[in-house]
Amino acid sequence: MAEYKRKDMPEDMIVRISPGRNTITVQECSANGVVSYREIDPIEFYFALNGSCISNVYQRSGFLPEHCLHISMNAEERHYVIWNPELRADVIYRDTEYRSFPLPRLIFGLRVLGNGKVADCSMGVVADETPTEDTPMFFYPFSNVYEDDRVCTGNNVLPRYKKLSALKNFPRYLLGLPDNDDMFDRRHNRKELEHKELMELLRDKDPAYYYTDILVPNGRTLSDFINRR
Repeated sequence: MAEYKRKDMPEDMIVRISPGRNTITVQECSANGVVSYREIDPIEFYFALNGSCISNVYQRSGFLPEHCLHISMNAEERHYVIWNPELRADVIYRDTEYRSFPLPRLIFGLRVLGNGKVADCSMGVVADETPTEDTPMFFYPFSNVYEDDRVCTGNNVLPRYKKLSALKNFPRYLLGLPDNDDMFDRRHNRKELEHKELMELLRDKDPAYYYTDILVPNGRTLSDFINRR
């Protein structure tokens, strides 16, 4: 859109938008009564308006939790992606507790409301490497995770954190919830074992065993996981 010097600016300007014809017409009335019309490109009009808006209002993240890989936010909620540094956890499958059970490298996505309440969560398995956008991902080999990586938490109430830095404790909380066979798929482990068989096989293994003998690639990357939140 053309830029005007102050002396050249019209007395009045009317913008007519015609969605059906995809046109924008500007009517200009000069101080001496001369009326002129010109049509401008909608994209040019958008960039002219957008470029004229200057805002000093920023959303502040607060003190981020450890190992936070990504955050997106608006006025009502925040979405975090957290990399889990721990490769062992105490887990429960049906009536059996597995102490210090080996884990692959996990990441967690959390949607947190303004009051600190975790509204929902997702999780995935990534390669055991320094995380980047291109880090490959694998199917979660156990249960209660949907195809889109969302976690089914059943009737369990997700926690509320007064301090965002405390979100680092969420992986341990989630992994400690009792597990069942919901959404378990034997095709998501290379040996195609049933859930109980898989748990018994892994209980004495090193976490690296997942990557040599268990995990099945799902064709996605860490960037895909982040962008789906």
